[in-house]
Amino acid sequence: MKQLVLRNKTYETIYRALGLLWLVMLIIFIATADSRTWNFWLNVILLLVLAAGFLSLNFGTLVNRLTADKGVLTIRWYTKTVRAIISIDEIEDIHMDGNYIRIMLKSGKVVRLPTRMLEFDEKRTVRKFLKEVTGF
Repeated sequence: MKQLVLRNKTYETIYRALGLLWLVMLIIFIATADSRTWNFWLNVILLLVLAAGFLSLNFGTLVNRLTADKGVLTIRWYTKTVRAIISIDEIEDIHMDGNYIRIMLKSGKVVRLPTRMLEFDEKRTVRKFLKEVTGF
């Protein structure tokens, strides 16, 4: 099994800052609100969940992961909510430009991976990994 994992440092910084902001909001809310109402406790729980979500980098959805195992390419990209599972035999061609990596399938479907937020060497690493795994 071959795997490539990339993290977007800009998004990590933004999400962690938002998580800290939620925690500060929670502390201010606890200090200023009336704790005898049910709305108070509902807001406290919601703010805790939101802070945990942002501090954990949106529960792992900001990680780019490409995995090749037994003829199957699994793509987990930060802009997609679900994983894309592609058989390597179905791949017809791979194109790369400044904004996207396009994986053309024999069925005519195109899987686009946005790369404009990645650094140049990270884009090159993704292309090299796909070339090594698929042969294109």
